[in-house]
Amino acid sequence: MTKTQIIRQLTELRNKTAQQQKIEPFKILQFRTINEIAAKRPSNSKELLAVKGIGDKKLAQFGDKILAIVNSEPEFTVKEVGGQAVSSGDNGKEAAASGHKETEDQLEPVDQVFTVSKFLDQVNDILGQKLEDVKVQGEISGLNNHSSGVYFALKDKDDESVLYCFLARWIYQDLGFILEDGMEVKAGGVPGVYKAKGNFNLRVETLELTGEGSMKKAYELLKKKLQEEGLFDRKRVLPEFVGKIGVITSRSGAVIDDFRNNLTRRGYQIHFHDVRVEGVRAVEDIMKAAQWFNKNQPDLDVLVIMRGGGSLEDLQAFNNELVARAVFASKIPTICGIGHDRDVPITSLVGDTLTSTPTAAAVLINETWQRLEEKLPENEQSLLNNFEKALNNKCVQLSGLTSELNNKFGQIFLKLKNLRQKLCDELSNLGREAVMARKKAMEMAGNLVQRFEQALNRVGKGLVEQEKYLAGVNPERNLKLGYSIVRNKAGQIVRDVKGIKVGEKIIAQVQQGEIESRVEKISNK
Repeated sequence: MTKTQIIRQLTELRNKTAQQQKIEPFKILQFRTINEIAAKRPSNSKELLAVKGIGDKKLAQFGDKILAIVNSEPEFTVKEVGGQAVSSGDNGKEAAASGHKETEDQLEPVDQVFTVSKFLDQVNDILGQKLEDVKVQGEISGLNNHSSGVYFALKDKDDESVLYCFLARWIYQDLGFILEDGMEVKAGGVPGVYKAKGNFNLRVETLELTGEGSMKKAYELLKKKLQEEGLFDRKRVLPEFVGKIGVITSRSGAVIDDFRNNLTRRGYQIHFHDVRVEGVRAVEDIMKAAQWFNKNQPDLDVLVIMRGGGSLEDLQAFNNELVARAVFASKIPTICGIGHDRDVPITSLVGDTLTSTPTAAAVLINETWQRLEEKLPENEQSLLNNFEKALNNKCVQLSGLTSELNNKFGQIFLKLKNLRQKLCDELSNLGREAVMARKKAMEMAGNLVQRFEQALNRVGKGLVEQEKYLAGVNPERNLKLGYSIVRNKAGQIVRDVKGIKVGEKIIAQVQQGEIESRVEKISNK
């Protein structure tokens, strides 16, 4: 089957389905999708899914029908016989083409009579194939915002030529800016004839503002709308000590390098999301990036949206309602470092913090550490002073306890000394018979002092030995050496295999915790 035949049959499938579902044909299949299918001739679902405009949903709905058309046998072929074109049909018969030489792309005889509907279908097919994705620039006039969509005319400012246009409601809602009469736009879409009224129009699929006046007017309309809704009023304070940063910008510009080079060395974690920052696709890229960060990395401290300076046209993506609302919906505090000249971009007005450049955004993040930098020397000195004060207090306490202990022992020895002297004085007054008693008493007193001193020494040595003994028998010391203490389920220490049974739960205490296990086998030595 020829390319033209495939296009014709796919178009018939599209129009029939659109009529049944009572929707616009281009919502079923766009002409560029039909042309790409005819050119690539996919032979299976995987190849068909690679065609732009064919997603999983369309593949499920129309995949089998499309593949059947693409891979079917041709309705007829054309070849030359004796200088005349002859067509060969499915029945194998050949009919000579009279009056002209027919080619594969000429499917219908020149004398065919069409119904009005089929004729308009044919005209729309031809227009769609020849003028696919045409772009027309003009000034909006007669704007009518209807429930089914937006109707308007494009006027040529040079000769007042008029082209009527239709913009589907869902496309208009995804534009992200408000239309008004007098705006200059560039409309892209598919030309055709509206069959119900026979009017020629352009079914608009893409729409861009052109001209600074139109962009300025759209900017003011959107600014007023969002301001009345209160989207400019919410300003969240950036957290202190920002560490995790999400960055939305293009990797191809110098913006990301300027931002990184102006961040101080504090071990920032920077998570980068590459997006377009200019053109029609930029709006979707920026929206999805903000949504991705909020869904997948909600623990970020701040989200930075950046681009360099540019004209009002260059910054259109950041004056878009869809982008502004995506930034407002962010649960992560936002810094907008978008270069601007006179008018602050709408996105910057919606963000929590506005800076004019990526460098300023980096400086702002550095400043979240300013309080710590200012307080750090003071806190360091305060910590040292408190430590020194606490150490001095403990030293004073220790000195006091030592003095008190020395005083107690001194008093004891003084009392013993006085007692001995008193005994000596009393015995010296006795007679000769009391000399021996006096001597004996002095010896007893001496022995008493000596035994007391020895007792003190023994107590001291005993304490040292007890301390060594306790350290040696301390279970924790054995645990450090690799031993363990095994207890049964009642918490009793297991000293031999008779104290446990197979299947019983035991707990082994080791150095840094406990190990719970169950007895599987018992072996007697």
